[in-house]
Amino acid sequence: MDVTQHQPGRRRHVFYGFWGFSTLFLVLGLSTVLIIGLLVQLLNQDLISTTDMIHNTLSSVASLTAILLTSLGLSHASYAPESLESEDFEIDLSWYPPKPSSITNLTTVFNSTGVWGFIFNTSHTPDSQYGTYNWCNMPHVRAKEYPRPPSEYELLYVEVIHRHHLRTPYSSNSFPVEPYPWNCNNIAIYSYSSPLTPGSPPSIPGYHSPFTSPLNPFPPSPLGLQGTCNFPQITTQGLSDSYQHGLDLLSVYSPLISPTSAEFRITNNPITSQVAGALISALLPPKTTTSTPLLIQNKEIDSLEPKYPCPLSHHLFSQIQSTPQWKSHLQLSKEILTQLDIISGVPPSDTSFHISFDHYFDNLSSKQCHSRPLPCSVHSPHNNKCIPQHLADTVYRLGQWEYHHTYRSSKQSLQASVASYGVWIAELLSHISSVTKEEAKVRYRHNIAHDGSISRLLGVLQVDDMHWPGMGSEIVFEVYKQQPKHFVRVLYGGQVLKSSSPMLKGNTKGMIPLQQIMGYLGGLIGLREKDGKMMHDIKEMCNTPITYNK
Repeated sequence: MDVTQHQPGRRRHVFYGFWGFSTLFLVLGLSTVLIIGLLVQLLNQDLISTTDMIHNTLSSVASLTAILLTSLGLSHASYAPESLESEDFEIDLSWYPPKPSSITNLTTVFNSTGVWGFIFNTSHTPDSQYGTYNWCNMPHVRAKEYPRPPSEYELLYVEVIHRHHLRTPYSSNSFPVEPYPWNCNNIAIYSYSSPLTPGSPPSIPGYHSPFTSPLNPFPPSPLGLQGTCNFPQITTQGLSDSYQHGLDLLSVYSPLISPTSAEFRITNNPITSQVAGALISALLPPKTTTSTPLLIQNKEIDSLEPKYPCPLSHHLFSQIQSTPQWKSHLQLSKEILTQLDIISGVPPSDTSFHISFDHYFDNLSSKQCHSRPLPCSVHSPHNNKCIPQHLADTVYRLGQWEYHHTYRSSKQSLQASVASYGVWIAELLSHISSVTKEEAKVRYRHNIAHDGSISRLLGVLQVDDMHWPGMGSEIVFEVYKQQPKHFVRVLYGGQVLKSSSPMLKGNTKGMIPLQQIMGYLGGLIGLREKDGKMMHDIKEMCNTPITYNK
């Protein structure tokens, strides 16, 4: 398929006349009413309500305008609904606001109790509740809930990307003094090299066995997290979840998965390798293979994590976390952070714990997912003062708001995510293109990544309802053929992904015409084919000159 024919601006239909002007005046009139309501709110409400009112008013105006213009053929996406089975559509690369929810409303975030029914204390989700957000083990594709397409669609290819499973906390998220150790004596982390050349002497697998020497007077640094685990390290529960994840995927995609048709990729963080070992043992039982290659890119330019240098993306994400909304949520969180600091012993001067809730979120959720008690203070005069559940829930709600703001609700989030994850998207589109050209031998690809990977991809896909991707969060790209056309279906959490972009709204079965999704994703990264090779603009995009406001 020649991707050059699917670049933005290929087709444009414009509707003029009476209805166009009537629509314009209607939009302006309704916008005026909303703005007047905003001014009244500004005079009578507090900072949180005002911030939310601004966000909701702008979203309402944008959504109303988009709906009216689309219905009358005035928008870029005017042909999307009618063109799901044809190539007659226009590529729309616009950012669309997500669906408003409790997560996006700061008033709700601060004043609610619980975490909207989300699970934070077990990997197990009862079958009757499967699909519920479970930070410890997110829902994924499995046979029982899998939305099976009509028989006329032939499945050709599957590419999975998911976040690793349950782990210990990162050492950077440790409290100065932790209340109990983390021991991993029942897990062997292997580290050895073995030659692949026939006839070479074999190597014996050797695993790490941590110990503490009574003759070594130097305590580890930082002092906080203690025990025989690495920080981070996939735990026994995480390995069990990884294995089950593999079994569930095999229950749906087994015809495509074999040692010769499957390919696996990891990042340079060892926890993805640890997950791969358990997952592949379920997908490719040991009887079929003795070892499996794990594809990995150079740690300085890895596109899966991602790690390649991208000044533009870094700048945009920094701007997103410098907005008035971001500053106001931190200002309103001062009392919450003070309570957490007193119990945890984290000094108020430690900026890493106070520029976001990321560190507190990871520390507390890691403990609760492993059925460990919330920490208590070990510092006088606050001995035995413990973090209550309602305070931990507030941390979780604020963390959800932060991820939504960073990767989805901010208008700059689309460009920031495209720039920092565009190389992996180009690799994905290359795989899909090879399959549709019947040039590919690989029918199943599996990528094990991180929350930052999944968040950026969800931002690019403009998911309608954004959450912080929990452990095992999964996005699946399925490629189908229905003679003579090809379609792509995107699944998130085991179900058809719901996107705010009209370019990613498929038919009733979730099928998106190949040209449409290739046009959208390819248009965002400047994908094109030249002399038989795929090229894109991510490097140029990342190095776009940045103008700083003085």
